Amino acid sequence: MGGSAYWFHSRAYNSSQLVQMLPPDRSAYVYLDVALLRSAGVLDEIAGSPSLEDADYKKFISETGFDYREDLDGLAIAFRDGDRYFAAQGRFEWEKLAAYAPAHGGKCERFLCTAPGSEPGRNVSYYMPRNNILAIATSRTATAGDMVAPGSWQNGPRVPDVGLWVLVPPYVLTDLGQAPAIAKPFLTPLAQAASTVFTLGAARGKEGFEVRMEVTAKDPAGAAKISAQFTEGTALLVKLMGREKVQADPADLSGVLAAGKFEAKDATVTGTWPISRAFVKSLASGVSLGGQAK
Repeated sequence: MGGSAYWFHSRAYNSSQLVQMLPPDRSAYVYLDVALLRSAGVLDEIAGSPSLEDADYKKFISETGFDYREDLDGLAIAFRDGDRYFAAQGRFEWEKLAAYAPAHGGKCERFLCTAPGSEPGRNVSYYMPRNNILAIATSRTATAGDMVAPGSWQNGPRVPDVGLWVLVPPYVLTDLGQAPAIAKPFLTPLAQAASTVFTLGAARGKEGFEVRMEVTAKDPAGAAKISAQFTEGTALLVKLMGREKVQADPADLSGVLAAGKFEAKDATVTGTWPISRAFVKSLASGVSLGGQAK
C-alpha cells in the first residue's frame, strides 16, 4: 500500500493535467514542455525568457538552488488579474524550499509557505501538492498558492505535444497598446473569437519550427470572416514589403507574418507560420498577454 501511494503521488502529470492545476477562469495560460525544449536545444531562449518570469519568481528560484535547465520538465503558467500562478513539474528539494520563507520574513504553516514579495502588497506562496510538482503564486493574496491544485477544471484543455502552448481568451486582445504595430491587424480579429490557441512545435513535413494558430469562432460565418481578415492582412503586408523593396527575412516578425497560411473549416480557423531558430528567441522575449506579461 505504501508503494502504491508513493507511485500515485510521484507519477508524472501530462500537459493537460498540469495546466488544470491552475485557476480555471479569467486567465491566459502558457504551457512549456521543458524536457522537449531541452532536447531541441531551444530551452534557454524560451523557458528562461523574461516574458515568463517576474521578479519574485526569479528570486525564489535562484535562492532555492533550483536550476530549470536540469531540474524542470514541464511548466504551466496562468496570468490572471495581474497575478501569476505556476505549476512546475520536475525535481525539487523541499528542505531548501521550506527554508526560503522564514529567511525572507515569511513562514510555513501546515502545507503552505508564504513570504513577502519584492513589491509592497505582493506575496509569494508555494507548496508541493505531489512529490514532483511545485505550486507557486506571486499575488496580492498571501495564500494564493493554494489555488494551484489538481482537479479544479470542469472541462480540461487539449494541450498537444509541442514545446510551447498558449491559450489566449478574447478579453486579453481588447487592449493591444503594447503589441508591435505590424502585428495588430492580425491580433485584432481574435478579440471577436471564443478562444485562440497558439503552439510552437516542429514543422510538419520539413525541418525547423512552426507557429500554429487555432481559433474557435462563434459560428462558421465568424470563422470565414476571421480567415479572410488574416489572408487579406498577409497579402497587404506582402504588397507593402514589395513596394518598399524589403526582402522577407525569416528571422524578422514581418518575414514570419508574410509567410502565413490560413484556412477556415466550420467554426475553426487554422493558421501556420514557419519559424526559424533565430526567431524563437525574439518570439519568447516579445510575448505579451494583455499587458500582464511582456
